[in-house]
Amino acid sequence: MAEPLKGKTTLVTGAAGGIGMKICERFAALGSFVYLCDIKESADLAQAINEKYMDMRAEPVACDIADKEDVRSMYRRIENQRGGIDILINNAAVYGPLETHHFPQISYEDFLATIKIDLSGAVYCTLMALPYMKEQRWGKILFSAAPLSSSGIPCPYLAGKAGFIGLTKYVARHYGEYGISTFALVLRHVGTPMIRRVIMSRGHDVEEGLAKMNAKSLTGRMITPEEIADTYAHFSVNTTAGINGITLLSDGGITYLQ
Repeated sequence: MAEPLKGKTTLVTGAAGGIGMKICERFAALGSFVYLCDIKESADLAQAINEKYMDMRAEPVACDIADKEDVRSMYRRIENQRGGIDILINNAAVYGPLETHHFPQISYEDFLATIKIDLSGAVYCTLMALPYMKEQRWGKILFSAAPLSSSGIPCPYLAGKAGFIGLTKYVARHYGEYGISTFALVLRHVGTPMIRRVIMSRGHDVEEGLAKMNAKSLTGRMITPEEIADTYAHFSVNTTAGINGITLLSDGGITYLQ
């Protein structure tokens, strides 16, 4: 099938970021209608997608996923327009304060503010998506996770994103009988604007920093947002019921070679 996700509705959080944009473009290409969820403006991306296909395949929705009422409002809008979400991609994340994101410098308040986006927001989006998926007896829930190890990964980011590994397995175990499948792609270094900002915040030359990160990988480079989008697409069109609760580490061998 040229468009295997035709008739499906996808919600992508963090849609305006480097990874989120490529996910939205890829899922629209597969025929899905995509809601572009982000606290930032994503109208230009939605317009570009719709103009490419001469069809309404994307709609921006401004939402702070750290705010439960914002999430409720977003889901009410989607339910009124399309019934509910078939595919949820929990991709949104913030690093937290770049200058003070490690122990003991980080404040408890900053830690919680990061967790509310990187973990709690995804949990609430998942809770809101499950009733419709159960009713339809079909659903895909995907997570952009972080590894259970750390080099320079900020503490609150690591704590929040690593939580997706357990959540992926829990939802698969308790909702697999309803045709709901989960998948977590565990990411470490990705070639996005965010990684450049992190390197810069540490006072390092960006190009030199990128070269050092690339050298750690067996592939000689970081994974790209396009490759992440392709991986999510592969899981979402897969029809094998046994592929559920999967956690895939994608870091070029960095974790296991250290």
